Amino acid sequence: MKSADKKALIGLSTGHFMVDWYASILVPLYPLITAKLGISLSFISTIIAFGHMLSSMLQPLFGYISDKLKHRTFMFWGLVMASVFIPLTVVSDSAKFLTLFLICGMCGNAFYHPQVTCLVNTFSYNNPKLGKYMGIFLGLGTIGYAIGPLCSSSTVAAFGENSILFFSIPGILTALLIYFLVPKIPADTVCETKESFFAITKEILSSKVILSLVLIAVVKSGVSISFGTYMPFLLEQNGFSLNQTGLIVTLFFTISGIATMISPKLEEKIGGANVIRLSFLSILPLTLLTLYVLDKIPYLAALLFIITGFFILLSVSVTLVSAQKLVSRNKGVISGIMQGFSWGLGALFLAPMGFVGQYLGVDKILIIMSSIAFLTGIFGIPKELKEIFESEAKA
Repeated sequence: MKSADKKALIGLSTGHFMVDWYASILVPLYPLITAKLGISLSFISTIIAFGHMLSSMLQPLFGYISDKLKHRTFMFWGLVMASVFIPLTVVSDSAKFLTLFLICGMCGNAFYHPQVTCLVNTFSYNNPKLGKYMGIFLGLGTIGYAIGPLCSSSTVAAFGENSILFFSIPGILTALLIYFLVPKIPADTVCETKESFFAITKEILSSKVILSLVLIAVVKSGVSISFGTYMPFLLEQNGFSLNQTGLIVTLFFTISGIATMISPKLEEKIGGANVIRLSFLSILPLTLLTLYVLDKIPYLAALLFIITGFFILLSVSVTLVSAQKLVSRNKGVISGIMQGFSWGLGALFLAPMGFVGQYLGVDKILIIMSSIAFLTGIFGIPKELKEIFESEAKA
């Protein structure tokens, strides 16, 4: 691999770390924002769900456009938007501005992901180590997402909520760095198809195998978002401080990122289908055990919750790489579907789960979502997908 390509992969992964860092800095601050603005749990859940849905549903379209671009427009401006608008969300003084800034920040996140996920594939030239590079790229994003809560909670606790505005600086600097570090997009990788976005999307989603991969991604996203969003409320109810909650959520997503990085190696040993099963079937028993000991041994519960994070995102690299291989002509579109559209659909769980939490308790949210994951692990891998994983293992 050329030195310039390695630098490109480093730049893309660094940018992914930063853009996902911005995506999570609000997580431990939701209780604070809710109290400051005097809004209900169900209301803020609906806003978060809408923001995730709008930005994520647009990702396949952004991927379609980026497949045709020779410019790195989405890569640069996506990170800039996230770095500017997400911090503004914390200091907003009304639900109206909270909604506006949150949506703009999330749209920046949506700009970034499809193009750079496609470029990771481009600059690794589809070699046998694609899974490794994609695992590192995805893992660094998840670790960035993990560190965000600790950074924001400790900063706000020490210096007040206005200090979060300084968080815009590293994102803007990183955007400038990767703009000069990542080479121009090779002309021969630009998609010349004249098919419309809707025609390409319809063709992709007509495949039973792709649909099963999307279902897996949706459930994975829904569980990850729900656990990351609602666990801080549960921890706060059980006596954990803001700093402690931020640290626990950080460790939860850090171990998720580590799982993403090692999943390609695990796939080589036990196969893609078994990685998915291991990921999804482990969540429910760990969740039930966490809730059982939460009021008895709180710190053991926190440890079990962190361990659960390892299994939630264990299969993400496996499913994304498989989808990219199956839809090699339109990598931007399929990347947008797997990383954005699926995340948006997963975020739709937040609105009904907010009402469940408000009337039945937050613990019921975790039980419901982990049960959905368990059922997906049993019934969500069709025969056709198993055969593809087996053929990839033999290749």
